[in-house]
Amino acid sequence: MRRFFIQRRAGFTLVELLVVIAIIGVLLALLLPAVQQARASARRAHCANNLKQVGLALQNHHSAKRRFPPAGEGYGWCRHPMNGGTAVVRNWNGLLYLLPYLEQQQLYEQIDFDSATANTVAGNPKCCGPNETLGALLGDAVASGNDALVAQILPVFVCPEDIGEPHARNSLMYRVGSSDFTGAKTNYDFSTANAYTCAHWARHDAGERRMFGEDSNTDAAMVTDGLSNTVAMAETLRDVANGEGITWGYRAWVMVGIDLGNYGINQWQDPYYISRPRRSQLRSWGHAGSLHSDNVHVLMADASVHLLQESTDARVLELLSSMADGEAFDSPF
Repeated sequence: MRRFFIQRRAGFTLVELLVVIAIIGVLLALLLPAVQQARASARRAHCANNLKQVGLALQNHHSAKRRFPPAGEGYGWCRHPMNGGTAVVRNWNGLLYLLPYLEQQQLYEQIDFDSATANTVAGNPKCCGPNETLGALLGDAVASGNDALVAQILPVFVCPEDIGEPHARNSLMYRVGSSDFTGAKTNYDFSTANAYTCAHWARHDAGERRMFGEDSNTDAAMVTDGLSNTVAMAETLRDVANGEGITWGYRAWVMVGIDLGNYGINQWQDPYYISRPRRSQLRSWGHAGSLHSDNVHVLMADASVHLLQESTDARVLELLSSMADGEAFDSPF
């Protein structure tokens, strides 16, 4: 009987295997930047959409109340309380008023508006005094249960590009109160002046006044520069070197909002106290910034969302930030 043998070829030789691996490596190297770019573009679009939703909520609030919400109410930590400090400390962030228009009606109804959302009654004890309130705290943020509510992370206030810590520090100036809860941060906040003096918005020069501030009561008619020419809100990062990122439910020490006109965009370094700046940590409170390359999203008062470049002229940023300066300028959009 004749036997037939089938000759089986061995597997890849070492040289062939190395060539295949090299080809795969080259293909991955070519595809990876495109994939990363596509993901970054998707995150940027998501971030812009969130800000758009907040802008529509602002418009709906104005339609219902004939006013925009204030940036915040009743700060118990602002400077010089004898010159206009609040009699009732609430420490509310004005974003609370937008919750019903952001599909957060249930959360809004759980908040006890007979109580503060943070029990902060003094600012930084090491500087910037006097900043101990002369007013009385409205209720208690912990006893009322507000502490747990403002600790909830709300996706509409979160930019997926940001890698910073989502909650505020549990320290005297930034926590809600005596509980372990700390406020969930937001990547979007109102356009305000950088000042943390009590009742600053009410006394601020009309030609430089931002749309928002402590106890502000802006309506559309007051924005004489035009709703499409005035920044209402801007994007920021949760991580800052000086101060703390902004929480959506309350205002604590120097959480005043974002001053685009004064601070510019994506300021990372300060030679006085930042030895090793990193591009995920803004240098201080009140700054506009993002991780979207070299730009930042801004929300105009007409609810339109635009990208502003880091290189935008400082004077243009100031004119965009003030709502009634009366000066003409070339739009950067």
